[in-house]
Amino acid sequence: MADFHKLVFIIFILLLPTVGGTSEDLRYSYEHDSLGDKNDATGDVTFRTHEDNDVIFEYAYVNIKWKGSFFKSSITDDFIQKKEIKNGLVLYDIVEGDQKKGYSVFARHIQVKDYPVGYETKKIIKDEDRHPDFSDFDWIFKFKAESKENLEINGQAHQVMHSKLWGSRPTSTTNCKPRGIGISNSIGEIFVETWHSVSDSKLLKQIFTKYDCVPSKRFISKETWVLIN
Repeated sequence: MADFHKLVFIIFILLLPTVGGTSEDLRYSYEHDSLGDKNDATGDVTFRTHEDNDVIFEYAYVNIKWKGSFFKSSITDDFIQKKEIKNGLVLYDIVEGDQKKGYSVFARHIQVKDYPVGYETKKIIKDEDRHPDFSDFDWIFKFKAESKENLEINGQAHQVMHSKLWGSRPTSTTNCKPRGIGISNSIGEIFVETWHSVSDSKLLKQIFTKYDCVPSKRFISKETWVLIN
């Protein structure tokens, strides 16, 4: 199976555009924790961004293994997504085909200079028309560029901009109504901490935490991204 993943990755690299506005490959480790099941998924995602006629496309090669449990199957997500990407404070999922939910990431394409420390906004771009949670019009967001600080990754020190995003939607919204003892199965609140490099604006680390609909605020999952190359 490992050889198969290597073959898919080689094909991924060969098929991507190699001229024009193509960026370097960025590889991130990915860990997923869910309610009562720590590290239930681990793997990596490799990104390459390509600009064609002023349109930015992002190619993402996903190789993430779900360990499985009594209620879950042990599977490996192994696919490539091509997506037209928007710059700025964009919230989106990396998905396979027509899936509605996938791997959530925020603000992968920004220029740090546009977000000085103390900058705040409620204007977040939700690039998820099909997503049963994030496509909701009733989300309320608050983003803040918190501080400049130092962050060590893989033994290397980086000066970073640390930002925080909070989001919530009313429980009266479709698919966010509590059931039974006040618990639903959809996302009603998120908290995202992000660290971008000051020197080149690369996303270096992100922790994307999801909670159930208010008022329960039950922890649903935590997705951790770390740049590893």
